[in-house]
Amino acid sequence: MKSTMIIVSHVVNDAVTHGFVPAAKAMDLHVVLITDHKLSHLELASRDSHFNPDTILECDVFNPLELIETITEHELKPDAIFSNSDHLQTSTAICAQFFGLPAKDWSVTLKAKNKHLTRQVLNEKALPNTQSCLLHRHSNVALGMAFPVVAKPKEGVASLDVQRCDTQSELDAYCEAFWQKHPNAAILVEQFLQGPLVTLETLGDGNQLITVGGFDVSLSEPPYFIETAADWNGPNGIAHREACLAQLKAFGVGFGVCHSEFIITENGPVLVEINYRSIGDGREFLLNNLAHFGWFSTILGLHLGRRLDGDYQIHGSAHVHYVVAEHSGVIDGGSTSFTQHDDDIITQQQVLKNAGEHFQQSYSNKDYLARISIVSPSGRNLDQALQNALSNFDLAPTREVAA
Repeated sequence: MKSTMIIVSHVVNDAVTHGFVPAAKAMDLHVVLITDHKLSHLELASRDSHFNPDTILECDVFNPLELIETITEHELKPDAIFSNSDHLQTSTAICAQFFGLPAKDWSVTLKAKNKHLTRQVLNEKALPNTQSCLLHRHSNVALGMAFPVVAKPKEGVASLDVQRCDTQSELDAYCEAFWQKHPNAAILVEQFLQGPLVTLETLGDGNQLITVGGFDVSLSEPPYFIETAADWNGPNGIAHREACLAQLKAFGVGFGVCHSEFIITENGPVLVEINYRSIGDGREFLLNNLAHFGWFSTILGLHLGRRLDGDYQIHGSAHVHYVVAEHSGVIDGGSTSFTQHDDDIITQQQVLKNAGEHFQQSYSNKDYLARISIVSPSGRNLDQALQNALSNFDLAPTREVAA
């Protein structure tokens, strides 16, 4: 009888539909997807043979009690319960613990997701930190820190609604615009950290937490924080990797996959945020191509109780370049997605916007027109492959002319 893997998901996303679900099927698992967007997942399954869970169920996946009820009402006997969603780590962890399965510590997932709690934990544990303040609409709280600052949603994801503010008037304008869209959401204001951005990618089996590597990240010009490119195992990340790992362990991360970000200040690394799931924006597929092991299957195996025996360091060279739209408009051009092999250099271009699509700029990773991922397991130079891909890319938004 097959072991049952329950994957909890929110909206349709590539990491689940073309990463974790196919990997689970290849592991000969009975795969049950539980989501609050059943119809969109069923529609995808009807036209995409790569996305083929055995069952798709629907409930309020943000509520662990509903997850537990859905699983018991369908008389499922799960061997693992897993989610790769930022939003669903806590509800999934509570559910997995209820069924006595390997799980992340739900209190740690909550502290990681809530950026205000993250800063509080760093203070309590005397870990490197930056000054911060929580703002609510109609509150009158003194900021108590010097500009520049970074304003962001307390429980935001990616770079959406994250902005550097150099003056009080810029912060006031940010708050007013944000609360027009999200009147009940809190804003976290942090002292701006000066320095390059690096990521740390880790795996944990509950007994040991290991780093597989990390990216040195390039960002857009202020005031926004859009990731424009990333290099695997760059010099900044390598130089500070052990210090970053020590901070992550001290925070409480210890099980499953984790993607964390640090700013390398003049005094060393300071944690920006913990995303207690796999790295995204296509880099999960890049790592799957680069690693000598299956990225998705290894992560799922941890939730089945498997140990990290062996070498999980990911070597070789890898680069990801994001083509970012510079303004709103109608997408024009003919570039398409492709995968190209040149000896051991693999170039993958994934087009994220379609010609004819009306695009609204958001100053976040929602503005990506395409991502170009290039890997070489043997560590070859990737510059020429990147230039070849960029020279043939022609998608761009055309400015709409008002009538």
